[in-house]
Amino acid sequence: MLRDSLRRHINGIGDATSLLEAGKGIVAIGKELGLGRPSFIEDFGGGPKSKLYRELLGEGSEWLLPSCSDLAFSAEKSCPVFRACRVSFEPFVWQMANILQADESHDSSRRSFFRIASKHGITGGVTVPVHMPKSRLGAVGWFAQSPDVNLDRILACSSHELRLAGHLFMGHVFRQRPEPWSRPYDTPLTERELECLTWVALGKTDSEIGELIGRAPSTARFHVESAIEKLGVNNRARAAAVACQIGLINALA
Repeated sequence: MLRDSLRRHINGIGDATSLLEAGKGIVAIGKELGLGRPSFIEDFGGGPKSKLYRELLGEGSEWLLPSCSDLAFSAEKSCPVFRACRVSFEPFVWQMANILQADESHDSSRRSFFRIASKHGITGGVTVPVHMPKSRLGAVGWFAQSPDVNLDRILACSSHELRLAGHLFMGHVFRQRPEPWSRPYDTPLTERELECLTWVALGKTDSEIGELIGRAPSTARFHVESAIEKLGVNNRARAAAVACQIGLINALA
């Protein structure tokens, strides 16, 4: 019966005509599973607008998770849930007690963040990572507020349903809010590095790029190599691909 009920909610998310309507299905799924605090992150790389316990859809909807402004954080530096999302596309369980214990030797800001979360009654949760175009990484989650909630059992019994629900919901998010931030990652590439990398994406050699920008081939190569290093990749082709994927290089003519 539970699986049938979840599927009805999932169908409702898929058939929804608005983000608000789709969000109600996410809330209903949480209630069915005994996880009463749903939330989502539309892009972990979105800067200060990303909050682990942010409102689902905005202000003024009484059924949504209350805003917790004191839990705003830089996800990449402070959140092991984010790190798990980066390397997984399957739903996973996390336990607050385990995270706190594992992070005792890490930086104080991370410990402080999860202690604040504990004060809000969060004991753990189930998270569905959602990987989207331009390297946007979002997530849909349901949070437990009691150590008696058997998160492992919920995941074992409902993993497929939760994954489908999360992806359908984030599809609504992506379609209705396709570019919430101008640059998915604050990669500090200079204008010249971006220019040279754009020419790399168009198949130009260092000599050709140098001629196009009015500089020596060695100068063009210097800017390309600098971009490679900043993007954390090991060759020029991959640097160009990553830059296109994350939106640093727009449509190429």
